[in-house]
Amino acid sequence: MHFTRDGTRLAYRLFGPSARGERASAERFVLCDGISCDGFIWKDLGPHLSERFDVLHVNYRGHGRSGLPRDPQATTLAHLASDLVAVMDAVGFEDGIFLGHSLGVQVSLETAIRAPTRVRGGGLFCGSYGRVLDTFKHTDIGARVLPVFDKLTQHFRGAVTSLVRGFLGSPAAYALAALTEIKGDRVKPRDLQPYLDHFARMPIDLFTTLLGDASERTSLPQLPRLTQPFLVVAGQDDGFTPLFVSKIMAQALPHARLVVVPGTSHVAPLEAPTTFRDALDGFVAELPPRRSASALAWPAWPRGT
Repeated sequence: MHFTRDGTRLAYRLFGPSARGERASAERFVLCDGISCDGFIWKDLGPHLSERFDVLHVNYRGHGRSGLPRDPQATTLAHLASDLVAVMDAVGFEDGIFLGHSLGVQVSLETAIRAPTRVRGGGLFCGSYGRVLDTFKHTDIGARVLPVFDKLTQHFRGAVTSLVRGFLGSPAAYALAALTEIKGDRVKPRDLQPYLDHFARMPIDLFTTLLGDASERTSLPQLPRLTQPFLVVAGQDDGFTPLFVSKIMAQALPHARLVVVPGTSHVAPLEAPTTFRDALDGFVAELPPRRSASALAWPAWPRGT
């Protein structure tokens, strides 16, 4: 457990060879969840990485076992990035390879921009560089609906919370997800239920505050200045962050490789775990030798296409 300067309690898990009393690789990983998530997406990749590498998984403020921020508005990408660096300091991670899924992509990029020496490289999975609601399901409907939902939440918080929790706790939630986004033949109810259960427990206003920040913020202008290597992996049928968003992101990053996983959605790491393991293993194998942190790059890799 770690406490930030503003008093927020952050829960984290450090696992891998060092936690088992074994010798670990020099590379370290930091897992960055999506919004309202507390680790369900790392079901396969977490254990795979921890066979060889030390892995740090932090619950964002207001997520998982972490506490709520004392200031309800102190839930932005900047706060999450600062929290990650603080926990890295606490556990002795000088730097790490950041793996971000969904909102975790924005968190990873925010950290790389604000604290470049702490991010050795990154895996950006099914996420965006910013303004996520402008492209949700290939429309801007999310950006138009969020302010209305936020007002309803402010005026009828109890009723909205009850409705959301009731729906997420019912079989209808998985059925709707399978109908509109995830691949039901690859992701079973038991795979998605941890996410639904966690979402149901989260305060609605915390969710809308963080989503609002993610929907208004973009890192696209700063991406060309990032020298770290990045692996961008996109689900071909991802409706939450469509494929063209990943293509734009990979093209903007000077040292990025884009991998498109056919027939997968926004939860592609669960739908095609072997593809993600292989892509990540290749990414680590081709990391350049450690030089000065400001010079980390992959000159041999072409720009994303």
